[in-house]
Amino acid sequence: MAGRMQRGFHHGLLLAVAVVLLLSPALLVAQRANLRLGTILPANSIWDRALKQMASEWQQATDGRVRLQVRGTTGDEATIIRRMRLNNPQVAALTLPGLTEIDDSFAVLGIPFFLASDAEALHVLEALTPLYREKLAEQGLVLLGWGHGGWAHIFSAQPIRSVPDLQKAKLFTAAGDDGMVQWYRRNGFQPVPLELTDVLMGLNTGLIDAYPSPPYGALVFQWYRQTSHMLDVPLSPVFGATVMTERAWSRIDEADRDALLEAAAGMQAFLFDEVPRQDEEAVAEMEKRGLMVSTVAEAEVTMLRTLVDALTATWRGDRVPADIYDAAIAARGEFRAN
Repeated sequence: MAGRMQRGFHHGLLLAVAVVLLLSPALLVAQRANLRLGTILPANSIWDRALKQMASEWQQATDGRVRLQVRGTTGDEATIIRRMRLNNPQVAALTLPGLTEIDDSFAVLGIPFFLASDAEALHVLEALTPLYREKLAEQGLVLLGWGHGGWAHIFSAQPIRSVPDLQKAKLFTAAGDDGMVQWYRRNGFQPVPLELTDVLMGLNTGLIDAYPSPPYGALVFQWYRQTSHMLDVPLSPVFGATVMTERAWSRIDEADRDALLEAAAGMQAFLFDEVPRQDEEAVAEMEKRGLMVSTVAEAEVTMLRTLVDALTATWRGDRVPADIYDAAIAARGEFRAN
């Protein structure tokens, strides 16, 4: 009897050990992670190539344990985000509108004329990054790294050098953001909400005659042909981010996570270095084809920024949570003080 009990105890112990081993994180993370990345970024663009390079580095650095397939989509970012909650894709490269859909706090990065240079923008971005990690974590997402789409400038059919000039223009704004449309109208602008794919049609029909865009985008989509003027004052940086679901992240070994973050940081550094250069080349190319760049005296730029600051201060607590807005103002002030 005692022998049977002892054998039963041993069997039970072995079974318990087997269950623990089967459920141990060490074995779970040892499984291969085959991930998909969703994005609306155009195929064969600098961003698409950078993502694929990062995917290659992930596979190499983890000896094939983490494989990432970069997939473009013809849908919108709202669809990508919705599908991420169903675990397909597990990774996404999102632009600022997509990030803002996840949390309003990202909208501070797109305030017109709020930031003046890459150095200032990067300083503010780094200061806000811990807060953004928390915001994304609340939504079950992990921030891997930032992306850079260039600086938006105002392109227009007629020269624009002041806020009153801009208020006269029929200005493209992204469809779906009714709050932004109402803000424009309350402040004397003439916004025309359109899908991005309808911008060229809007320009050809006269529905719009001005729009914000990085120079490279205006060149690639040939929008500049209908808008021969560009204001040589940066409107706002076009930031984005690469994120992964916490569900997928938790199944990756800690050492492999470090390798993934290192590759993502490398992609971020590459984009912050190369994209501004790409925009400079795009402006030079468009100038050869008739684009006229409107320069503004420094005193007028300061006046312009002061006027816009007064207008966009209403975003605090409305379009942007007050704590994020205040943190961005503090970080910008810190940069300018130095």
